[in-house]
Amino acid sequence: MDVSRLKTLVLYANYTTRLSYYDDWLDAFRRSAQFDVKAVNICNRFELGDAGSLAREVDLVVLLHSTNADTVEYLKPFIPLLQSRRGLLLSFVGNEVNLPGAPIDDKRKLFSKIEPDFIATQLPLEAGQFLFGDLARRRVVSIPHALNPEAFVPKVPQRIRDIDIGVRSVRYLAHLGDDDRNRLYDYFLVNGQARSLIIDISTERLERRRWAAFLNRCRGTLSTEAGSWFLERDDRTVEAIRAWTSERMRGRFVIRNNSVLQRLGHKLPWGMRLFIKKLLGHGPLRHESSVTAELPYAEVYDRFFRNYQRPSFYGKCVSSRHFDAVGTKTCQIMFPGRFNDIFRQGEHYIAIASDFSNIDEVIEKFRDEDFRTRLVDRAYDYVRDAHTYSHRMAAVHSVVIAA
Repeated sequence: MDVSRLKTLVLYANYTTRLSYYDDWLDAFRRSAQFDVKAVNICNRFELGDAGSLAREVDLVVLLHSTNADTVEYLKPFIPLLQSRRGLLLSFVGNEVNLPGAPIDDKRKLFSKIEPDFIATQLPLEAGQFLFGDLARRRVVSIPHALNPEAFVPKVPQRIRDIDIGVRSVRYLAHLGDDDRNRLYDYFLVNGQARSLIIDISTERLERRRWAAFLNRCRGTLSTEAGSWFLERDDRTVEAIRAWTSERMRGRFVIRNNSVLQRLGHKLPWGMRLFIKKLLGHGPLRHESSVTAELPYAEVYDRFFRNYQRPSFYGKCVSSRHFDAVGTKTCQIMFPGRFNDIFRQGEHYIAIASDFSNIDEVIEKFRDEDFRTRLVDRAYDYVRDAHTYSHRMAAVHSVVIAA
């Protein structure tokens, strides 16, 4: 084994172009001098044979977030070759929350079969250990997202950007027991114009180039930590909510997540998927995702989470979107949090109180162009020095060679 350049098989799932961090992680491995990479798209069954022979030759097999974030179906045909691998196996995990369409339990069952040597969590280490610590042969490691300095670049000066607050992000489902993201977006949608702010907030998903271009139009953006305070290995609360929702929808035909039709639809082109999703958003034939998006948060919270004792560990984490904003020098307004102990309020972002009680101070700071420029410059220099994907590649390499 040449520890300075590890022979590495990277498996990824190429089923969407609207999650830029999928592309960022794949690019990071391909560009790293520490890994001699052969990448295989697991959505293409024709590459199964090549992957099988490589798995018995390489020093390291890596499963990127895309292989298990939304579904493990694409990875199932690759289970035998992963079980017969010669080298080490490191698996990242996508969507480390309990969701109706991407249960944690499915990921755990997969890991129990392939027995990764390392499981790389996006979460703070204690949360990742709770979810997967019993399934890693060696250990769970915390490797959060980072900045891709090639894709997210400050191209437009702050003073000539045409949007004050811009957001492109999906809303959180009631199943998470957390509506911080939705509350923050809704507050600025309702109150932004009265404060003479140009607001552009939508749930549209953009591919990486367009997302970077959009951020370069924005003086600021809104964000929260990713994840949920409520994490379970067995998804019992999500399943209880699904059962309750089915009762509410009795008499109507609903295509459930994880059904055969859902898996077939997942393989369609993005535009066709959006059309079908819109078609199934109303009428007698519905898709479960459209039904769950309409659930009243307050009712779900009162019924399933109000008396739920939160875990003792910290279950929220930094998101790739935080780094994307830093890379384009877009000022972030966020609820205070740990952010994997990377970002600090007042130093790297403007902190807004959870009850919005300091909104006047937040707006005053945001409108101060000198303050805003100093903040985004400081965050940019800090991240470039310590939190790019090159730094994450060095961390992965250190973990593997130590083994």
